[in-house]
Amino acid sequence: MLQLSAIAIYSHSGERRDVHFELGQLNIVTGASKSGKSALLEIVDYCWGRSECTVPHGEIRKAVSWFAVLWDNEGEGILVARRNPGMSRSASDELYLERNIDELPSDPSAFHKNITAEGLRIELSRILKISENVYSAEAGLLRPGTPASASQAIFFSLQAQDEIANRRLLFHRQGEEGIPRAIKDTLPYFLGAMEEDYYLKQRRYDAAKIKLRRLEREFAELKALSTEATTSAERLFRDAKRANLIPPDVVSQDTAHLRQLLTDAAAPRPRDYVDTSDSTADLADLDQKRRDLRARLQDVREEINNYSRLEREADDFLIEANEQSARLASIGLLRSSDADTQHCPLCASNLAVEVPKVEAIKASLQTLGDQLSSARRDAPRLQAHILHLEGSRAALDTELKAVQQDITDRIASNERLRIDQDLFTEQAHIAGRISYYLENTRTATDDAGIKLELARARAEVAELEQALDPETMTENISTALSLVGRDITDYARILRLEHSGHPLRLDRRNLTVTADTDNGPLQLFHMGSAENWVGYHIAAHLALHRLFRVRGRPLPALLMIDQPSQAHYPPERDVGEISGTEDEDQQAVARLYKLLYDYCAKLDGRMQIIVADHVELLNDWFRESTVERWRDGIKLVPPDWLKDIQ
Repeated sequence: MLQLSAIAIYSHSGERRDVHFELGQLNIVTGASKSGKSALLEIVDYCWGRSECTVPHGEIRKAVSWFAVLWDNEGEGILVARRNPGMSRSASDELYLERNIDELPSDPSAFHKNITAEGLRIELSRILKISENVYSAEAGLLRPGTPASASQAIFFSLQAQDEIANRRLLFHRQGEEGIPRAIKDTLPYFLGAMEEDYYLKQRRYDAAKIKLRRLEREFAELKALSTEATTSAERLFRDAKRANLIPPDVVSQDTAHLRQLLTDAAAPRPRDYVDTSDSTADLADLDQKRRDLRARLQDVREEINNYSRLEREADDFLIEANEQSARLASIGLLRSSDADTQHCPLCASNLAVEVPKVEAIKASLQTLGDQLSSARRDAPRLQAHILHLEGSRAALDTELKAVQQDITDRIASNERLRIDQDLFTEQAHIAGRISYYLENTRTATDDAGIKLELARARAEVAELEQALDPETMTENISTALSLVGRDITDYARILRLEHSGHPLRLDRRNLTVTADTDNGPLQLFHMGSAENWVGYHIAAHLALHRLFRVRGRPLPALLMIDQPSQAHYPPERDVGEISGTEDEDQQAVARLYKLLYDYCAKLDGRMQIIVADHVELLNDWFRESTVERWRDGIKLVPPDWLKDIQ
């Protein structure tokens, strides 16, 4: 149970000014206007980890270096200090947290950043013992719910000056974006409508549903296998015979015999298997050899053709040369080189072209004869070489045919190996199918374990569904809000508020107080005067905290209220002491404070209320509850602190 023990401020020179509060009872800080009373609530809010410092700009923001709040948690002192951001910044990230302390430090020298604002809120959630939670049971809610934490708990403990009399906003910071949604999401948890292990049950339920769907799917598959067992077994039997896993002449006698045959077919067996992973290696060598032989054979053929052509040309030359030689030999009558070359030797007529000399003709004839002799001499050697090339061609042709036969044989061998490999693969595939079938049909027919597991999963899901029943949750929320509405009605009657004769309730959807009249629901902003607005704010928060305390909910046992008398006396007016009996305004203020005093007394120390106001009742119980009186120059910030900054 977390309550406020003290608030302190520290000057830039290290001096401390503190305000101490009594635990479990009403605490009143009264004083004149602009004495710093309203800043107490803002300091608590800021030191709770708020992202913005709302302490008003002025003397406090100028003169203070650190703000500090000392909490009491069942006797444990918890100190939270935060540096003043000054006049130019909205917040400071320098936070200091220390646990198990007895009193406030005399100066801020030990303060240093040892935690972040987010880390502080997480630590405060641990201190409050807020369990892991999230509520999102509203129909059609697509966004995830906001988990309850210390960030939302503080909304139920503070009522600032501009909030206590607001006819449209009931909770602290309700007018800011996202805050109303967070309050609505977390209210069921703080009301105790959710069990502490609700979130864990929700996670267990999600996991149990996933497990149940998996088991149902597996069971359906096994059941289908069992139903179709005979058909599947016969189909596998035929496949096994085709793959030579079962002799082709075997016939199944009954279901048991068929199952045994399939079991034998699926059993591992030794196999003679030739690895064909490198079956193309020697085939490639043979193919390369064939290409080489073909190239060599082509070269020999071209060479034979060349020599044959040369032989034919030589024969043609011999024939032509012999003819020329015979012609020249017939000119034996030209015996002298001095013969007349100008006239024809036969008819003595003049020649247009001079006849060659005898010596020249004889020389040509001699040359031609030499060539004939050479051609006759080379002809036998040329024929012998051609015969040699023909022999080489025949040998290469024979070798090529042998290589071609080797290639044909190797291809045939590889095809046989491929067929054997395909058969082996098919046998392995069919054996695997048979093994899967035998295993699953045995599980479905012989093993009842999955049925038992399925029954347990269904029972767990049903149990968790009942525990997480949205209707049950709605009923729990309705019950809690009904109790809150009952107390709001009682407190409203004590305060003599308008419409208190009708049943009153906390409208969770609109976050307001509603009176159920004969003419229909009447919300707070339709209820008239500021006295009603202030009164219903206080009645609603007292009713909520009473339920929080009765159910031991993890929120601060604290309600801070700023200027609740403003409906009767303006905050800027320094009213001072009043008897509480002289007029209706005094009587209304007296009723309000007496309600707060009696409320704390009835809860026997389980609730602390801190009020900052400018009125002073003359009643003894009011004076006993007054912890600070700031008048006659006494303020939150001592005047001498301001001298150092002027």
